[in-house]
Amino acid sequence: MVRLDDSQRAFIEASSDQNIRLLAPAGCGKTLSLLHRCKYLVENSSSKQRFLNVTFTRAARDELRARVNEDPEFARIRDNTEITTLNSWGYRRIRNAAHNPRLITSRSDFHFTMNNQLQPVWRNHEQVLGAIKNGNRWKRANAPRNLMDMIDSLKSLGFDHVRHATNGDFLRHWTKLEDQGLAWRLQEQIDKLVRFEVLSDSSTNADEFYESFYRFWIDATARLIDEATFTLEDQKYFAFQDEQSNVDNGSFLSGAAAYDHVFVDEFQDINPLDLALVRAIVNRRRSTLTIAGDDDQAIFEWRGATPEYILKPDDYFEKRFVTHPLATNYRSPANIVERSQMLIKHNDRRVPKQISAFDSNSAQIDILDLETLADALDYVNELLTTSISLGKSPSHLALISRKRSQIIPYQVFFASKDIPFCAAEDLQVFLSETFERLIRLLTVKEDAVRRRSTSNVLNDIIFFCDYVKRYPLNKKTKLALRSFLQSYRPRTISEGVDALADYRGELKGKNEGGETSLEMADAILQFIDAKSVTDALLSLSASFEGFQFDFGKGEEDIFYVDPPFLHLAEYARQYEDDFVSFVDDIEAAKDTLVYTPPFEDDIAGADLSKQPIHLMTALRAKGKEFDNVVLLDVEDGIWPNRNARSQQQLEAERRVFYVAFTRAKEQVIMLMRKGAVPSPYVQELGLSI
Repeated sequence: MVRLDDSQRAFIEASSDQNIRLLAPAGCGKTLSLLHRCKYLVENSSSKQRFLNVTFTRAARDELRARVNEDPEFARIRDNTEITTLNSWGYRRIRNAAHNPRLITSRSDFHFTMNNQLQPVWRNHEQVLGAIKNGNRWKRANAPRNLMDMIDSLKSLGFDHVRHATNGDFLRHWTKLEDQGLAWRLQEQIDKLVRFEVLSDSSTNADEFYESFYRFWIDATARLIDEATFTLEDQKYFAFQDEQSNVDNGSFLSGAAAYDHVFVDEFQDINPLDLALVRAIVNRRRSTLTIAGDDDQAIFEWRGATPEYILKPDDYFEKRFVTHPLATNYRSPANIVERSQMLIKHNDRRVPKQISAFDSNSAQIDILDLETLADALDYVNELLTTSISLGKSPSHLALISRKRSQIIPYQVFFASKDIPFCAAEDLQVFLSETFERLIRLLTVKEDAVRRRSTSNVLNDIIFFCDYVKRYPLNKKTKLALRSFLQSYRPRTISEGVDALADYRGELKGKNEGGETSLEMADAILQFIDAKSVTDALLSLSASFEGFQFDFGKGEEDIFYVDPPFLHLAEYARQYEDDFVSFVDDIEAAKDTLVYTPPFEDDIAGADLSKQPIHLMTALRAKGKEFDNVVLLDVEDGIWPNRNARSQQQLEAERRVFYVAFTRAKEQVIMLMRKGAVPSPYVQELGLSI
């Protein structure tokens, strides 16, 4: 029998007719409390009680199911409890309502759907027609996938093609989203449509958005439902439409078809569509609702979630909620709990809490300023070697970064030493096609002075030209350039670059006076003349636009979200001019990188979790715990991210650091470069350097 603390019992034994907000900071026994709440309601009711428990990941669902099915203490609620994700719950509604539903998930699915099924729709909407048929090749190739993503984005924002069909209803919902702190998400949709030339200006207002795209969205959404074609987001959207229509028509459920109580876990991470579906489910069954989560761990705003709903549930459900906070952290030592609360109290947009630690011991907290990345790598390697020699469990050591690119040097380092590691899905930049092209350029550079066949040299020069500018050369330009270079019959890269400098044909435009040719030749020459691996990487970063940050391209290739040049260049200093060894170690790191589940899943229980060291970004750290945690580059501009400027963004960044810091059970080690400006969070934790 598990002994429950006072705050857990207060929640578990609350009146059965209450709607409850359970505020559950990390390590406070939330899952156990939710199950005991169900058990209490069953044992203290004269009628059969039915429960719907909603989780947001399959891993959380499976954990909850295992507890119910395997623990004898919860035997009485097994037949009364449905445990599911919102997506799974919604998909069952699709299967019940639609004949031969088609679920589209792949890029080819999206292209077929937009180019074929939705062609009669977009041909009637001038701006969308132009995006698909006009523009440069890259935009035309990616428009179908991106426009399908846009269709889903508006659904996740809670837009309703039935109830928000008029301009007035659309504008009212738009204004509500702005009031909920989601104006940046609306601007994000506008910016995407500008990139694909559906809209002409990022200052577009809501009325113009309605006319240019939203009317198409209404027609496209209706057609896909009519043709039983559904995206993953439609699993929730269709279910919402079905549930809300029944509520509007007064078709309520009772008895065996209903739920007496609905529980929603991780409520801080829901988006407007999730909110609408949960509200419709509860209203149709007239259930009580318990929402569980922690506003201080709301770190998925970038996915469209907002902590606004857990902060003000009364406003969004039009119901009165009673708040029950869990007050004891059973995971973290006392000083981790104390200092993390000192940190998070700097956020204004939160519910104040009083959290105490069950464990009165203190974790070791170290801040190390190291001269170079090589010193940091050696330090982490020593930590790992020590933990392995002591026979520590696989959950002993984790490296947590703010950005993907910070982790890449560690992957290369461990791979070069044949040390297996578990790398989260965030780090799949190694599997990016663009990363492959970067490695090819480094390989070509190594061969730059060797005499080869003219054909091979021309192939490499054209390849260089594709990445000096933002977009590759078109087919016509490539043929003309190749024909010109062929007349010079270059046998080395240097000879090919000299020939390129003489070219006066069209090249990314008119190439007046050979200005573009000379600019491209100079960039290539700087790269092939670089004496070290580090210099070569920095040259690519500075002079090759085709490898630089590009939000638009990042939607298709993760490389462009956070190009890893600076971290790779610093790591590469140890190789000096040994390009072969550097490329070999990169290839080894890629081979070591194993498959990890999608973002919404977890790695608990999988073979991956048995690796001796775990590498992840802070966003992937949520829900996990480790004995030792190393936080990388705890410096201003990284924690918080330099792009965070508004108060809302800065508070979101602080929540991300809070999550990362609270993963540790025994030790937190914060690394920074000597001379760097420390993250303001160090001082907010009450620490000094």
